Amino acid sequence: MAPSPFSLQETLRLHGPLIVLLAFALLVLRAPFGVGFVAGLVCAMAFALHGLVAGVGVARAALPAPVARALLSIGTLIAVTGAGAPRWAFAPQLIEAGAFLVTTAAASIGAIVAFGRAPTLRDGP
Repeated sequence: MAPSPFSLQETLRLHGPLIVLLAFALLVLRAPFGVGFVAGLVCAMAFALHGLVAGVGVARAALPAPVARALLSIGTLIAVTGAGAPRWAFAPQLIEAGAFLVTTAAASIGAIVAFGRAPTLRDGP
């Protein structure tokens, strides 16, 4: 049987940027609260797919742990700033941007940890 001309890596190469573009399009929309969280989940899904297809080493190289931690702390600071100053005209956008960064960074750290632990989670001796 001949191999398929379409592989999972080729599919991810085509659809990965579209998934991230969808996340940023969701973030830019002037929708009610909660869009930053959903956009962060979509962006984290693209990162998780990248890690599943390319491997843990490539996922760690794409988003190193110190960078993910920095995004997590910056996102928290941005969200707290937006929530602490509700009378600013752009406070809702700050909260959504902070939620996007926190969700993306936290889910990416979780995916890296889960992918890295997968070989050690065996039932047998």
